[in-house]
Amino acid sequence: MKKFFTNVPIQLPGRLDHVVYTAVGNERLSMREATSFPILCAVNGYVEKGEEFRLIAVESNGGGGSHNLGLLREELSALCERNGVVCADVETIPAPESERVVSQIDTIQKIIDKTEDGDELFACVTYGTKLMSMALLGGVRYAYRLRKNMTVPCVVYGGVDRSAGDERKELWKHCVYDETALVQVDELVRLLAGSGVRNPLAALEAMLSL
Repeated sequence: MKKFFTNVPIQLPGRLDHVVYTAVGNERLSMREATSFPILCAVNGYVEKGEEFRLIAVESNGGGGSHNLGLLREELSALCERNGVVCADVETIPAPESERVVSQIDTIQKIIDKTEDGDELFACVTYGTKLMSMALLGGVRYAYRLRKNMTVPCVVYGGVDRSAGDERKELWKHCVYDETALVQVDELVRLLAGSGVRNPLAALEAMLSL
């Protein structure tokens, strides 16, 4: 099954951008409708009409987490109706209450527990603290290594170019990037190191040039 993982934004109500993202590196992430959640660009591009999928979100207790989870549910429902796809609800995983390593490992374990052999995993690393993003991506990486016949078709990141300045927000550029190579490079480094390759840099450069 296709499963989409994201962190719930912690921005306070009214501070979350609702925009049309420009896809960079993967046209399947293009979506005409505005959204506050880049993971929905992946849902829009990868889930076929009539297909059932799951969306799992790591929910923080701080900031506007609860409010933003409600917005995510609303946008997900609208997308499902618009595209004719099926998702029962946003499933949640509680974010760790401390910055301790053991807490992050617990989140990774909970993410892995949501996966099964044969799944297709998608992830968004836009929101949350730095540690939450690391835990989310770590959970996807370890699930990929542990499960059989699993793939990671797309990892997305929603970025904003604010170089026009705060007083000209209408000129800000919002892009959704395909960052799947982060997982691919991590796996390749592991394989190269395990195989005793003496020049892993050449192999990495060859892969990134594809």
